[in-house]
Amino acid sequence: MQTNKVLFTNCSLSSKEIALLRKGNVEIIKGAEHLSEDELIEKLQGCQGYVIGGIGKATKRVIDSTNLKIINFYGTGYENYIDLAAAAAKNIVVANTPKANAYTVAEFTVALILNSVKQIARLHNLVRQGKWGLRQAFNLKDKTLGVIGMGTIGQHVAKIMSHGFGMKIIYVSRNSKPNLEKELQAHKVSLDELLSSADVVTIHTPCNDETKGMIGEAELSKMQTHAILVNTARADIVNGKALRQALDKSQLATAAFDTYYQEPAPSIEEDAWGLLSLPDDKFILTPHTAYNSKEAFQGMNDMVVENLTAFFKGEKPPYSVN
Repeated sequence: MQTNKVLFTNCSLSSKEIALLRKGNVEIIKGAEHLSEDELIEKLQGCQGYVIGGIGKATKRVIDSTNLKIINFYGTGYENYIDLAAAAAKNIVVANTPKANAYTVAEFTVALILNSVKQIARLHNLVRQGKWGLRQAFNLKDKTLGVIGMGTIGQHVAKIMSHGFGMKIIYVSRNSKPNLEKELQAHKVSLDELLSSADVVTIHTPCNDETKGMIGEAELSKMQTHAILVNTARADIVNGKALRQALDKSQLATAAFDTYYQEPAPSIEEDAWGLLSLPDDKFILTPHTAYNSKEAFQGMNDMVVENLTAFFKGEKPPYSVN
């Protein structure tokens, strides 16, 4: 029986998972996290599958230069990592690992909210500089959380902040969430109302043609001057230069991102958006790691094994997206 070669980049598999894949006639080819496009194309020669972890991308050139049959994104938001049109043109199946890291991302979002409101990183750095000063925060109880994108992650965040911190919940979403509204007394509102009313705004919507740049100069100007903007989705949902201007003008207090417009992030000197030079009471950036937990990786590994095993048996992968 034919063995199917699959390239894995930045994925950590247990011996049990490796055994299951081998039983399903999958030969695991390991690749480094940071491969240039040319290196990736070379590594994919002879491979039928590609599992994308880290920052690798299945661009049109990569797809057209290989004979892939299936591409599996190691996470949920595959749109920025796989050229779907190019994959469709070559009848390549695309799959992902939906919801496996949803609660992990939600917890990380809450951590960014707490750090931003309580200024923990800023205070820590002041103490390390020999300064012992007070910086006034505000309580989250009875304040308003605005959730942009009320999918699985957004709902987890809303529940944690409502039940755990006593926040009021408003949200923007393609569809109404009547059960959530009943449970949390949440209200679906317009984007303008959310931005002007929320003390904390958190973004959990996919980045696509409809949402890219949806938070720009006009939208940021509507936020309250003490408000916090948290983004654990995709940087491009927020216009970076407009955000820098808004923070300079104190149109909002702080922004905290787990994602950047260029990944890995550039040096401060090469940062075209000007956000990395801001002090950490204005802008906090973490290296696209909100999804990273032992439990999330186990869930993603399980889904990758299910997808590949089903595909190479001639079945539809349970988590295919095309």
